[in-house]
Amino acid sequence: MAGALVFAATACAEVRILGFWWENPLPYQATPKGLTTLSAAQCGVCHQEIYQEWLASTHAQALADKQFQAEMSKSPETNWLCLNCHTPLENQLAQIAIGVTAGSTHQPILKKNARFDAALSPEGVTCAVCHVKNGVVLGPYGDSKAPHPVRREPRLLDERACGACHQATAAYTDTLVCTFDTAEEWRASLYGARRQYCSHCHMPEVERPVAVGGPVRKSRRHLFLGSKIPKLTTLPENQRQYYDLYPNGLSVDIVNEKGLVKLVLKNARAGHLLPTGDPERFILVKAEMADSAGRMLDRQTYRIGQEWVWYPQVRKISDNRLKPLEERQVELRFSNPRHVRATLVRVTVENWRLSQQNAAYHKLTGVYPQSAVVLRLEKPLP
Repeated sequence: MAGALVFAATACAEVRILGFWWENPLPYQATPKGLTTLSAAQCGVCHQEIYQEWLASTHAQALADKQFQAEMSKSPETNWLCLNCHTPLENQLAQIAIGVTAGSTHQPILKKNARFDAALSPEGVTCAVCHVKNGVVLGPYGDSKAPHPVRREPRLLDERACGACHQATAAYTDTLVCTFDTAEEWRASLYGARRQYCSHCHMPEVERPVAVGGPVRKSRRHLFLGSKIPKLTTLPENQRQYYDLYPNGLSVDIVNEKGLVKLVLKNARAGHLLPTGDPERFILVKAEMADSAGRMLDRQTYRIGQEWVWYPQVRKISDNRLKPLEERQVELRFSNPRHVRATLVRVTVENWRLSQQNAAYHKLTGVYPQSAVVLRLEKPLP
């Protein structure tokens, strides 16, 4: 899913509210001939595997996500900004901002959308956001025998498609900022120089029929997984298989040099800073020293991420994220009060969506997955 955003970015930029194209939704799209709706469920009738993958994706939960809904409830008057990425099509918006009063994001001038599709709105970043343009369905092939018009669009996998939403940096007020810099992080990296696009990692290649009854062709997964933190408290069993398709971005090695134990951390596979995106995200590396019976003697943690102060004025106070291919050594200084010989070092890597404190503030504790263990390893000490 990527195409319509490529073209819409230019169109939206022509109608600026405060200066950024993401302040406008993507243009209204009519349903292509042969289809009765733009709903992903109709796409799934033929594109069954792709549809099931999309259902497991963050894109499908872009509007329903509980953290997003909690953030929206804090400042309802600015929701129009957030919805332009979380429900990007004009079809999905009940109201459209056509301006702001006195240059204030908190005073939008809203117009009722006569073409609002209430059924399409909950689908978040749905298939049509990327694959429908001017009554035609865009895809990797232009020769498909489909019940609707099709057109080959090679730019579907271009980085601009993802960057249309995953690149939004602006400070509107003392307490309202957009700080998603993933596309620029990629452009500044070796991956950007090599033109290794987002799809190389987030949409793994697979050979299969793109549609039921079609020929086996090169295709891509539509999972868009990154952190491997589920959006749902209970992950359906048929979706667990997808997580194995995505290697962890962070690699960890345990090095023992003359009794000094170090962790070698490397952003080995992410083409952007690790972690990227939402500034609330962070990685927690937990290292434990254990005895011969496996009992923990001491523990040390290392946090990778940003830290912000949100009130009374937003400001970033620290940022120790790993750049693409950056390697960092972290010395482990264990204490051993029991005077028991340590024989093992265990390491666990956890990806976190938001801290315990912020989860409690949003009333999400216990009802929303905050973290996921993405790596475990251990090494005996000589």
